[in-house]
Amino acid sequence: MTIEELKSNLKWWESKRWIYNVLVGISGVIAIFNALAEIPYQWGLEDTLGIIIWGIGANIFYSLGTLFELFEWYYLNNKIGIKNFRLFFFISGTFVSSIYTFWCVIVYFNDYV
Repeated sequence: MTIEELKSNLKWWESKRWIYNVLVGISGVIAIFNALAEIPYQWGLEDTLGIIIWGIGANIFYSLGTLFELFEWYYLNNKIGIKNFRLFFFISGTFVSSIYTFWCVIVYFNDYV
């Protein structure tokens, strides 16, 4: 892999980060509004900070796609061919992150029921 290919891989992942953030964010917002519609709850600073930290953590995990490609290039000389599966990893990772976000919000608010 050349530096140009590395830049291309990074550009591919970064160009889709906004899609990931929007979809994970929407799943969280839907879960939050769904939960708040059913229970009386006083929103606090901790809740807002929790959402910010969750978003940062989700983006760190999103960056694993780029890191896996870099790892495979540097240590395995592209023997596995992760690049061929990047769309699958993007779609499945986004789906799992969205479902996990939704589930965690529901579990969080179930403690207040």
